[in-house]
Amino acid sequence: MNEIDRICKDLKLPRGDFFTQDWAYELPEEFRTTYWLKKYISAYLDINYSKVEKNALMTLMLDVSNDLLTQGVDVSDELIVSVLNLLLKNHHCHFMLIDYWSLEGEPLEDCFALTPAVRNIKNQIR
Repeated sequence: MNEIDRICKDLKLPRGDFFTQDWAYELPEEFRTTYWLKKYISAYLDINYSKVEKNALMTLMLDVSNDLLTQGVDVSDELIVSVLNLLLKNHHCHFMLIDYWSLEGEPLEDCFALTPAVRNIKNQIR
C-alpha cells in the first residue's frame, strides 16, 4: 500500500483516479474545508505515519490552507497557524515543499496566497 492509499483509507477519503503525485491538488472540494484540515493536522501528528506519508499530508495541508486563504480566511487563523508551525518545526523533512510554495524570486502578485507565510518560514530557517 502506498502512502496516498493509506492516507485515503485511514481518513476515509475517496479513492478516485487521483493516485498521482498531484493527488492533493485533485482532491474534491468537499475535502478541502476547515473541518477536513483539522483531520489532516491530526493525522499528521499521528506518530504511526512515515516521513513520506507526512510529506503527502503536508502537501495536502498546504494546498487546503492556500485555498482557504484565497476564500478569505486570515493567515492568523488557528488552523493555518497550526499548519505553518508544523511546516517550520519539520522544515528538514519538507524543504522541497518550502521551496515550491515560497516561489523565491517571483513577485508576490504572481504567487500563491500562502507564499508570504512560507517565505517567512524560509527566512527563519536560513
